[in-house]
Amino acid sequence: MTRRTLFFSVSICTFFIISFCTSNAQSLAVNTDGSNAHTSAILDVKSDNKGMLVPRMSKANKNAIVSPAEGLLIYQDAPDSAGFYYYTNGYWQLIEKSSVNNNWLQAGNAGTSQNTHFIGTTDLEDLVFKTNNTEAMRIDSIGKIGIGTATPTDKLHVQGSIRFQGDFVNQDAIGTHSSLLQSIPFTNGVINPLNGTVNSITISDGSGIANSAVFISGFVRVYGGNLDGSSSSMGVYYLTLQRDNTAAFLAPTNLTYTSGSCYLETPNGAGSAVLGYSNGSHISYLDSNLPAGTYYYRFIINPNGVGITSGTYDVYERDLTLLQIKR
Repeated sequence: MTRRTLFFSVSICTFFIISFCTSNAQSLAVNTDGSNAHTSAILDVKSDNKGMLVPRMSKANKNAIVSPAEGLLIYQDAPDSAGFYYYTNGYWQLIEKSSVNNNWLQAGNAGTSQNTHFIGTTDLEDLVFKTNNTEAMRIDSIGKIGIGTATPTDKLHVQGSIRFQGDFVNQDAIGTHSSLLQSIPFTNGVINPLNGTVNSITISDGSGIANSAVFISGFVRVYGGNLDGSSSSMGVYYLTLQRDNTAAFLAPTNLTYTSGSCYLETPNGAGSAVLGYSNGSHISYLDSNLPAGTYYYRFIINPNGVGITSGTYDVYERDLTLLQIKR
């Protein structure tokens, strides 16, 4: 290249630079109309058909920038969460869209969709709620809620006292009662379901099978005045609590039992002394480790008399109450 050609090329480049960039004082203007930079701007770029490109890079490249300056601006184009980011307070902050439809308003929102609009996170981070710049509640990354604690260990973990005003339903309570006379034949070993004691309850799991249970409490009053026996006899019975998965009790499970007596006949000289009386039998039982489902409960009586030869065990009042308990 000759010296004359080089001089001509430099002159042309200088002309174009001066045509597109003008400066005054410490401001620089980039435009095609020769206007000066605004006095408040260090750089004033003007165009009606072109834009300005900031450095574009991946997330990895962005995070690899050493000691980024406060306010540094880049455009992240891969692999996800594309958009403009600026560096502030030690973090890269995405510049969110400013459309009103994408912002939550302090006075309430309308036109929302439960499928697309939500308050929360889209990554594996906790959601923290603060008052007076102090954490008040947290939903951790796996959905556990902590109030007064930043490390919840259960679905709802409250550190501190709780007050409930109004109804708080955590279980079902179901009871049945009957006072109609039921006469049980004296024959030993025969199973006799007690009328009016069948009761059922449907339970749901608490936080796992080990935390679901049914508490059963029941009472039966038996009268033995209509029994008869030898001169040395006793009217004795077993009261058993049963559970089954059907109301027909086709394969019941015996949970617990108690015993009682309601008749006594002892030798008395040439004859005997007879005492027939009422006896109340009570059962309490915790049926635990239950999977969710419906369970049926009832009482049965098995006569187990000694020397009884005739008559009946007469059952009057009986109650059976079920209480679902879950954690």
